[in-house]
Amino acid sequence: MIKNKEFKKLCNLSKTILQKRPNISNLGNPFLFLVSGHPFFLSRYKHINSKKINFLFYLNYILKIKFNLVKIFFYTFKIFLTKNKNNINKKKNYQFIILSHIINKKNFYKKIDSQFGGIEKKFPPKKTIFFYLDHIKLSQIDLEKKINDNHNFYLNNDCVDFKIYYKIIKNIFFEFSFFFKKSLKTKKNFDKKFYLACSQYLLSLSTVKNISLFYNIEKFILENNVKTIVTTLEGHPYEFLVFFLKKIHDVKVYAYQHSLVTNSHFSMFLDIDKDLTYSKLFTNGEISFNFLKTKIKSDKVSILGSNKYKKRKKLNLQNPSTCLILPTGLENESKDLLNLCSECLKYKKNKINFILRLHPHINKDEFIKKNKKLLANIKISNSTKLEKDISLSKFVLYRGSSSVIEAMQQGLIPIYFHDDKNTFQIDPLWQLKSRIIVNNSYQLYLILKKNNSFKKDIINKNIKFSNKFYTPIDRKKLNEVIKI
Repeated sequence: MIKNKEFKKLCNLSKTILQKRPNISNLGNPFLFLVSGHPFFLSRYKHINSKKINFLFYLNYILKIKFNLVKIFFYTFKIFLTKNKNNINKKKNYQFIILSHIINKKNFYKKIDSQFGGIEKKFPPKKTIFFYLDHIKLSQIDLEKKINDNHNFYLNNDCVDFKIYYKIIKNIFFEFSFFFKKSLKTKKNFDKKFYLACSQYLLSLSTVKNISLFYNIEKFILENNVKTIVTTLEGHPYEFLVFFLKKIHDVKVYAYQHSLVTNSHFSMFLDIDKDLTYSKLFTNGEISFNFLKTKIKSDKVSILGSNKYKKRKKLNLQNPSTCLILPTGLENESKDLLNLCSECLKYKKNKINFILRLHPHINKDEFIKKNKKLLANIKISNSTKLEKDISLSKFVLYRGSSSVIEAMQQGLIPIYFHDDKNTFQIDPLWQLKSRIIVNNSYQLYLILKKNNSFKKDIINKNIKFSNKFYTPIDRKKLNEVIKI
């Protein structure tokens, strides 16, 4: 398990490398970007420690390098056989690139962007390129349907010209040799393991794809006279590669903080170079703004708001004995919460009902097949609207999902499941002192058993907090700063 001491070491090593060698190969390397203390992001660092390096460590390292090289070798054929999909008029000048993600097919067809939440629709469509990263691998038929749509659409398929591809591979091999040599010169086991792992991730498809994205966006900037790029900000490598484009080209980059930020976030605050950053950071509300301005210069951050802001409605709560389960898009988190609730139902005289609302990123049918036994007494929501599930509930159980804000805004009582395995903060309500925290199924059972014993003033404080988490979109500010 990675603890605070190890986490700080990892952060310092990655920061030092990026400050001393801020080249494209390193900026594309996911290993150098510790997004946060969430178990999902920390999993790649689980073998980095101060223990003596043994034969098995080196064997594992060599096998992973070979596996990565095989994947890169076969990926080379993709460069010749496939291409990026788009319906962009190359003769036309565009002012903006909106860099976003496809994580759900249905939302994609409905033009629902879960990252920007409708902000992207405020940009003039004839002057904007919608540049998508495909996380669900849309089929050829799906792509053809969307390409015939009326807006300027570009789906990055990680393809580049072969000359550029050769350049990418050549550069990452050069950087690989640097880290390998550095590991040989280093006596500290922790540092040695870090440099070896760094070299391993350099020779990975993730790094190649991140750098390919950089060159594809750069091509649009040069061909279409793009002046502004709008991207999300969480601390991923591709975001810093976009900042690098700002540094070498005459473009502005506006970043939007759409997801939760905790005190365990790191890479989004990286100070690599004074020019290797965004022009302005917009936040989704007052809570995140107050925290971010303690980490970032006040003139670089501003509240833009979010369409997730909703005025409180007096919902008719139909069942006071129902708890809504809201996991993130990580399947292991969904299963952890499901296990917790399944164990909770085993206690006698338990009359609570559970509704599991899966994140759109998770394949519902596959999840049900894998977890039939656990779902025997737990209902899975089929509602397209979160509001309906909220109206059926009194409690909301969560870990890292920011959807808890909307539930709490409508008066639901939030219960945070803290896993003892995770020593870092991933709770979106970490600044809320009145939140309830449980560590096991029995504690959850006792909280749910109380039912009507929760004071109204606590619930009102929760609602007041949630009303500051998201604020209404400030259209005037968007127009003034981005100059639409």
